[in-house]
Amino acid sequence: MNLDRGTKIYAAIMGGIALIVLAIWLLTLDCRLGEIDDMLQQDPEISAYPYKFHALEIKGTTAIISTPRSTSMPAVRFLAIIKPSLTSKTEQDPEVIEAQKELAGLQSKVRKMVLSRDDIKDVQWRIDKQWYADKGVLVE
Repeated sequence: MNLDRGTKIYAAIMGGIALIVLAIWLLTLDCRLGEIDDMLQQDPEISAYPYKFHALEIKGTTAIISTPRSTSMPAVRFLAIIKPSLTSKTEQDPEVIEAQKELAGLQSKVRKMVLSRDDIKDVQWRIDKQWYADKGVLVE
């Protein structure tokens, strides 16, 4: 297949742009995110939990980690999604209280593990809107 001169130039420019975009993406890729995710998934307790905590971003020495709860999404609502048997129970129900303690304990463990890295000095939590969207729940 013979291409005319203009098509060859266009293809070369487009290929160059694609390579530049790829190079920029690779340079901004922070492999520490994957390292944190791997570290969390190696813990049997954390990896067995229905919600998968993961690193979203690193800003300086602060790791931003996903969480299923925030002021816009109380733990009780999250727990009803992962444990449907809790849906009809009140916040004072012993099963709900136990599930909240389990979540808090896991989140604390995640925080300690992330802070065990030499390059991380602080952890911030960010609600995992995508996880909720995948479950059909809109989080503002």
